[in-house]
Parts: sequence; structure tokens; C-alpha cells
Amino acid sequence: MVRFAAVLVAALTMTGCGGTDPTPAVPLDTGFAKTWNGVPTVACTGFATVTYPPTAVEITVSGNSLTSRLLCSVGSGIGVTATGSGSTATWAGGSSCPSDVQAGCPSGLVFTHTSRTYTLNANGTLTVTGTGTLACSGATTDCTTAFSGT
Repeated sequence: MVRFAAVLVAALTMTGCGGTDPTPAVPLDTGFAKTWNGVPTVACTGFATVTYPPTAVEITVSGNSLTSRLLCSVGSGIGVTATGSGSTATWAGGSSCPSDVQAGCPSGLVFTHTSRTYTLNANGTLTVTGTGTLACSGATTDCTTAFSGT
């Protein structure tokens, strides 16, 4: 019994208790890294869903980071870095697109991206879903975004 206790103490001492796991995180799948072509949509509470023309989205990957641009109706979009491992990466923040003057919104329509999930599907396609808010003349509503790319 004393010998078993000594071996157990030695094993715990050698492996440590608590601390960090020495196994590195699985990097993101490099299949994310390419230019994806697809059709983005935005659905905001109280508004009709907007389907944009076909769009190219470029993604680069380095380790556990994925860099992409959030689409905006004005300008070239907003660069963000999502993190994850394997076939999924996420981003959360608060990045606003430039103001877009629209009928019924004389002060400018502002879309703010708040989260994004990137998924590389087993069939080689990309799915990007997200959330955001739409602000117009002091009123704000929740939105969801989607992009399926090949």
C-alpha cells in the first residue's frame, strides 16, 4: 500500500495538478482561406429581408485566427478577426458600417455588426451567420445576417 501511495504521489507531481494543458489548440482548417462567392442576406425586425447581389468574400487564416470583412451597403466593409479551431470561428464586437442615407431615414441608416460565426461545412461550403442592429432616427432594431459561399 505504501508503494502504491508513493507511485501515486510521484505521478501527480510529474503531471501537475491544475495548470495549463500542454496540448496546443487545434488550428483553424486552412480550407477557410480563399475567396468565397455567395449571396448575403440581412433580416431586421419590422423590415423586409434584404438580399444583396452575389458577393465575393475573401478569408485568410493564420493558426486560430480568421480575417474577413463584414459587408456593408456603403464602402468596402469592415475588417475583423474571428478566432476558433477546426471548422468553426467566432467574432463578437461592435463595428458599425458607414451611414447610408435611405428613404424614411434622413439622418442616415447605420448597421452595426455585433457577432459572426463562420462554419466550414463538410461539403466544402462556407456558412456565415451573424447578428447586428439597425439604427434610424433614434430607433434601433435587431437583425440577423447570413452568407452561404462556395
